[in-house]
Amino acid sequence: MRIFILLISGVLAGCASTGPRAYKPYKSREKKAFGRADRAVNFHDVKTNFQAYAETEVAWAGIIDDIQFKETERTIQVAFDIDYRDFDWKYHKRGNPYRLSAESGGRIKAGWTVDKPARISYLKTLAKPGYMIVVYGRPWDLDDDTIQLAATAVRPIKKRDYDFFPEAGTENKKDFPTDLNRSDLSPDSVLGIPVPQNAPAQNL
Repeated sequence: MRIFILLISGVLAGCASTGPRAYKPYKSREKKAFGRADRAVNFHDVKTNFQAYAETEVAWAGIIDDIQFKETERTIQVAFDIDYRDFDWKYHKRGNPYRLSAESGGRIKAGWTVDKPARISYLKTLAKPGYMIVVYGRPWDLDDDTIQLAATAVRPIKKRDYDFFPEAGTENKKDFPTDLNRSDLSPDSVLGIPVPQNAPAQNL
């Protein structure tokens, strides 16, 4: 009888472990930003009351639409054009681990500075259009439906590691085009070294 109870307990524990767990930041810079940021503040909050959140560090997610690079004598400036999506801040153990809303919520432009000797060719292996990105920063400017962030940390996530929330009443997944190969670097690489926290997003 005792063996049977132990077996049942093990099965139940195994079932419980299949549920999602809380999102964990990847490296030191993101961990610090994650601790500071107010994840309850979303894109709509800032758009409708920009001045109230101008000094608030936010944590948002989305899909990279475009990346531009500008090289200076000592740095590489990176400009992300991001399609904002709601994010559940969970790591899912079944299927792709990260989930975004299927519906766009607005546009984000985020500026980031990387110190040399980093090279643009290397940075392009870490983040590409179509990747998910988690971006932390303070709102810098509002232009129609676009919010510029002075980024404090960024975390690109490869296409194969995220998906959309299932539509209501369905479990259908939306497939992503895949142009990745095993030679790519870690899907969770964090770009860059320090960037001034009050610097505006770069227009490159």
